[in-house]
Formats: sequence, C-alpha cells, structure tokens
Amino acid sequence: MYLWKCWRDTRGSFFIFLGALLAAGAYGAYVKFDPFGAIAAKPMESRFVWQGLANVLLNMTVELVPVAGFILGALGVGMEFEKGTADFLLTRPRARRRFLWTSWGLGAAQMIALALLSLAGNWLTRNASSPTVFGLGSVNVRLLAAMSVLALLCYTVTCLMTTLARNSRNGTALALVAISAYTALYWWLRLWYEIKIPIFWDLLERAARTAEFPFTAVVGWLTVCLALMFVAQFRLDRAEV
Repeated sequence: MYLWKCWRDTRGSFFIFLGALLAAGAYGAYVKFDPFGAIAAKPMESRFVWQGLANVLLNMTVELVPVAGFILGALGVGMEFEKGTADFLLTRPRARRRFLWTSWGLGAAQMIALALLSLAGNWLTRNASSPTVFGLGSVNVRLLAAMSVLALLCYTVTCLMTTLARNSRNGTALALVAISAYTALYWWLRLWYEIKIPIFWDLLERAARTAEFPFTAVVGWLTVCLALMFVAQFRLDRAEV
C-alpha cells in the first residue's frame, strides 16, 4: 500500500519533531504546575530562569512546525526519485499523480498533528483557564488554522521544488531560496513602492491579533498550496525515469 510507504519514509523525522514538541510541552507543564514544589522552593532568580526557559522552548515549538514542513516535504516525494524506487514506482501502470497526492495528503495530516500538539502545549501551560477553547472565533482555533496553513505551505513549496530538482537536498535548498526571495520581494515592494502583497509570515500574528477568523487568508494560501501541487503533478507526469 503506497500510503504505508509514504508513512515509512517520513515517520522517523516525524517522530523526532513529535518528540521535541512533547518534551517542550512537558517541561512547560512541569514549570507551570510545579507538582513537587521544587521550583517554588528555589530563589526568585532561579524561578525566573526556569520560567524564561519554558517560554523560550514553547515559542520555539511554534517555529518548529514550519521547519518540519521543509524536512518532511523533501522526504515525502524525494524518496520516489532514488535509484531503484523511481524505476519501480514511476513505470507502474498507475497514474503518477496518485503517488504525489497520497504523499501530500499524509504530509498535510502530519502538519496538522504537529500544529495541534504545539498549540496544545502552549495553551496548557499559558492560558488553560480560557473559556473559549473550541469556538470558531477563539484564538486557539485561529492559531491552529494559521499554523497548519503556514506549515503546509512550507511543505508544499518543498514538495514542488523536490519534484523539480528530483532530489531531496536540492529541493529543500530551492524551497528556502524561493521563500527567502518572496520575502525579499515583499519588503522591497513595501519599503520602496509602498505596495503590500500577501505574505504568509503574518498569518500567526494576524490570527493572534484580530478577533475574527482569518478565513480569506487561510483559503487564499490553501489555494496557493493546491496550485503548487498541480504544478508538481504536471512536472511529475512528464518526468523521465
């Protein structure tokens, strides 16, 4: 079953990211709830150090999810171009697009799972008393949607670049270059010509700042992800083994 192959190719890296998020969340929960009273017994300066480290780690978990998109995006489709694997998969009578979209679907599920775990750790250790947890307009749902879309965009760009380069390492490098170039274009147009184009990095900020669900931004960037995948499909359908 091809879905199992995709999972087998990416599960090692996925579990590494999963473990990092769980470790950061566990540390943050320990500092917040202090079940043994060890932190409360420490001097004030030491308590500040423990709390500061917990805040840093929890903030890093938010940044870790897009990084996972780069790594898993390269592994998901990059394995298909390895010698022997390409000869087997890309010459089968099944449509190549089936392999591509199955891999992307699994990647999307992994991105949502990591985003959900990161958000759960931050919510548990910072604002677990918030009464609006699951409502559509709650900050948690807005942040989950923004974080998932941002990670999925990084995953999709890397998947496309890996398909074009036919190599995981080169695909990751090209994805970083593409995202850096778009960010540079955004700032160039904004600073020199006062033209503001959509930028994906402000998804999290907008989700945390505004009280409304960022429906337009989420749908817009999801559309971009799908468009990039159709480009990758077009390239893969015409790739020579």
